[in-house]
Amino acid sequence: MKRMSVLFLILVLTTGIGWAQTPKKQTKKEVVRVKLDDMCDHCVKKIDGNIAFEKGVTALDYDRPNNTVNVTYRTDKTDTTKLRKAFEKVKLNVLSIEKVPLQ
Repeated sequence: MKRMSVLFLILVLTTGIGWAQTPKKQTKKEVVRVKLDDMCDHCVKKIDGNIAFEKGVTALDYDRPNNTVNVTYRTDKTDTTKLRKAFEKVKLNVLSIEKVPLQ
């Protein structure tokens, strides 16, 4: 009987530890529309090869006729100034960056 009580106590304590973990914090995402002066096939390759791997960038959406790229990013990892510097680092001329409401 004593062994059963000890086993039951161990089971209850280990189950309680699993429930006591802290929940993951919510990460806030934002979308910005980056307007470029020109967007050719080579520019798209540069963006896919470099901007997509910037810290915090989660998605890219191209609008080739309007020369824009919608960049979704985590606000705790990056911001618009860092994104502008990343585009300039790969020699892409940024005309404007504006926030787009999330859908």
